[in-house]
Amino acid sequence: MKNKKAVTAIGLAVGITMLASAAFAGYSTMSGYEAGKTACKALAENENYTSELVFSMSVDGEEIMNESVIELYDRDGEASLNRTETSYDYFSGETYFQKYVQDNMSIHVYNNAYNNAYTLIYSANNYGCGAFDLLNGADAEDKKTYDKVIRFAELACDTFMGDLKNNFVYVSGDDDSATYEINLDAVQIPELVNAGLSAMFSSMSEYDDLPYMVLGTDPVVKSASLVFTVDNEGRVKDAAGNITMSGEGHEAAVDVSLKMYDYGTTEPQRVDTSTLPNVNVISGDGIPTSTGDEAIGGNDEATSIVITE
Repeated sequence: MKNKKAVTAIGLAVGITMLASAAFAGYSTMSGYEAGKTACKALAENENYTSELVFSMSVDGEEIMNESVIELYDRDGEASLNRTETSYDYFSGETYFQKYVQDNMSIHVYNNAYNNAYTLIYSANNYGCGAFDLLNGADAEDKKTYDKVIRFAELACDTFMGDLKNNFVYVSGDDDSATYEINLDAVQIPELVNAGLSAMFSSMSEYDDLPYMVLGTDPVVKSASLVFTVDNEGRVKDAAGNITMSGEGHEAAVDVSLKMYDYGTTEPQRVDTSTLPNVNVISGDGIPTSTGDEAIGGNDEATSIVITE
């Protein structure tokens, strides 16, 4: 049940950041608007980059959820991915996850709130790619479908934003980049957004132990803001968005930030598997083939975990 509630919390947070996501596609001029959409689409296919993504949610100034993800990615590198995730929520406390892709292996290192650490090494066809290279390996049919989805999203953003596109302002820039921002108050928020919030909160009224339910079943968006920078090749450099909701005398805020840099020069580092805790090598059929010291010299100091595939 707690896991289900955590999923609900994440779903809520994602839902109420849709305004910021849509706003990211809009600029105050037609040329900037097209550049913004191009930058968004480019996030799906990048061969080499470093990224830092942080997502958090707070109620009355107290953080209840935080997710931090750092990636070093090189599609064609011998070591192609270093990924580190640090998560905190009021259900499970802090958890830690690392992923390495090298030597035709996908290496996953976990550490949960009880300090139970273990490693899974997938040895066949489970390598994965970077979060911002989702089209890597896609065939022609997949890309055709993707183009249709993106076209729908563009038209939806155009309709949703409407005159709000005129609220984007140019902040600063030079030959290498340009920065824009938008700030909206409660009066400028489309009624569709508040209607959606009311529907979501009403559907979750039974979960009265969730921290953000102090807002009641009819919260409204109090303010929304977004600032972002694109480089001279139309790629995202950084973005930071905030949505603040209010209801029943309380406030809840969602904050999202993204940094993208070292395009084309990122070099993920190899990991020494002999230093990793409680190693389990997983075969192509999902069955552990070896554990602990039998699996590439795994370190067995941490508590053992039973793996069920």
